[in-house]
Amino acid sequence: MQVKVPAVNRCCWCLPLRPGIILFAYINIILSVLSLICLLVTTELHRASITPDDSISIMTSSVLYSLLGMGVILNFLLLVGGYQKDISMLRLYIYYAVAAMLASLVPIAILIFKEMFLEIFISLFVVATQFYVIVLVRSEVVKLEENELRSIAEVHAEVQEQVNVSERITLV
Repeated sequence: MQVKVPAVNRCCWCLPLRPGIILFAYINIILSVLSLICLLVTTELHRASITPDDSISIMTSSVLYSLLGMGVILNFLLLVGGYQKDISMLRLYIYYAVAAMLASLVPIAILIFKEMFLEIFISLFVVATQFYVIVLVRSEVVKLEENELRSIAEVHAEVQEQVNVSERITLV
């Protein structure tokens, strides 16, 4: 079964694809670092009041720390891959971003269990934004691969023209 992923030519309907991806990488780095700092401060403030019943909170915090830390690293990977037009880095970003997005569903499930509706809405918005960035990066990878194939075909055509020898000319 194959799913057709839409190809996007512009980011947010106004920016070219590559600058839009780079802009999203910068925004995601800033927001991930700020979220990590807020989570650290909140965890330290609640550390004094931890009871044995808070094992779910500790587990949720651990998952969020790892996801936010991985998010910062992934966005640096996206930033470097976007600037260098490196297909392998962008593909690697797609794979890890999908894994991180699926892993983020665990804390969302815990938030649903705790009925924290504002946090659920914010988390789902982040997941939707992450999905949009994945679609953008995939579109850029497809575009770069098409350009690479086109340039290889042009080089191949040039070589064919240079090698073409008339039938009237003999090499002996």
